[in-house]
Amino acid sequence: MRITTLKIEADDDIVRLRMVGQEVARRCGFGKFAETRIVTALLELGRNIVQHGGGGRMILTLEPRDAGLDLVAEAIDHGPGISDLDARLSAAGPLPGTNGGPAAGLGLGLRGVRRIADRMDVDTGPEGTRIRVIFATSCGAGEAAALGSEIGEALAVLRRADPAAMLAQQNRDLLDALEERDLLMAEVHHRTKNNLALVTGLMRLSRSAAKTEETREVLRDLELRVKAITALHDRLQRAAGADSTPLLPLLRDVAEQTRQAFSTPDQEVAVAVTGEALSLSGNAATDLALAAGELMTNACKHAFAGRDKGRLHVALAREEGMLKLTVADDGCGLAPGMERPERSDSLGWRMIRTMVQKHGGFVRTSGGSTGLTVELGFGEAQLGLRED
Repeated sequence: MRITTLKIEADDDIVRLRMVGQEVARRCGFGKFAETRIVTALLELGRNIVQHGGGGRMILTLEPRDAGLDLVAEAIDHGPGISDLDARLSAAGPLPGTNGGPAAGLGLGLRGVRRIADRMDVDTGPEGTRIRVIFATSCGAGEAAALGSEIGEALAVLRRADPAAMLAQQNRDLLDALEERDLLMAEVHHRTKNNLALVTGLMRLSRSAAKTEETREVLRDLELRVKAITALHDRLQRAAGADSTPLLPLLRDVAEQTRQAFSTPDQEVAVAVTGEALSLSGNAATDLALAAGELMTNACKHAFAGRDKGRLHVALAREEGMLKLTVADDGCGLAPGMERPERSDSLGWRMIRTMVQKHGGFVRTSGGSTGLTVELGFGEAQLGLRED
């Protein structure tokens, strides 16, 4: 049963670890002397995380042991690992070559922790270190649920008594969630790129094996469309990683790749992009480009049905502290009684609304039988807009 997880990155976290360790040891029934020894061990592990591991976390849990219950602490970091671990744990004095300096403290501290704990396991390597220490309590295994609830309530009181520490922990949790999201998004983009390359390769192989020229032409057309999507995906990824991205060249790339993906021998779509020369940070520029791409894609899919030509106009303009992105088509527009597109529950429109709200903006649509115009407003202050 997990009790709590503490981020250990700075000296202030060591102070917090001391308070939590004292409360947990006391609730687990340890006497004053044993409580002090346990807290000493936790503090030593915490200092090692900060000084040698570059930061990490401490996890406290209750685990059943036969008929009894153990208090378990796991100290985890992503540092360079502990070299010569056996020598560090077995030597009686300062480690050879350390001259009693900071490196010596790591081994001496772990020896002390091992003497204090009922058991200590160390798993270390270039990817980091995990140290697991166990302290046997006098509680029975059947008391785990009640004891865990009691400790949880006590730690909640402790957090409420120190609102600054509670806010700092919440901020860290949020940063961890954002970091995890970014890692997941990076993995999604990586897999998308690989899948697009695989699809392109399969089309090329199929085209080579095709028996008729008509089939080869169809596969060549599909291959070009997938390549256009791949190029756009790469362009957006590069923009997201840049400190500053010029908007017009990015939007023109998006427009050209969209045109290539949707133009066919039976239908040609022309796209014009106009506006002021402006730059945004990478993430904000990518948000605008994705929104523009979604609007252009919607127009190509729905606005020009039954026609051999269509025109799109994408425009950027600044107005009263807002950056306006306008995408207008000369297509079929909205039929009377048709649901307003900005109210759609489709994934694309949900994405557009989320991006607009993120940057303090708005969505407006207008038009009739001669086409549809969509205006997206983005707050300049939230975007960090710069003139080129």
